[in-house]
Amino acid sequence: MTLKDRILAWLASEEGATITEYALLLALVVVVLIATLNQLGTTLQARLQEIINRLSHVPSN
Repeated sequence: MTLKDRILAWLASEEGATITEYALLLALVVVVLIATLNQLGTTLQARLQEIINRLSHVPSN
């Protein structure tokens, strides 16, 4: 059995399909996580800048 035949047999098997499905699911989770963290970072940066701006206008004694 050649390497090509082994690869084709593996892809046709249930195990190959399951691994592929898990890989696609993992890729989707990673994309959603990156998008969420990116949005959270932007929101957090804006909030911290707002706090800094307010604190800079507070008179010191």
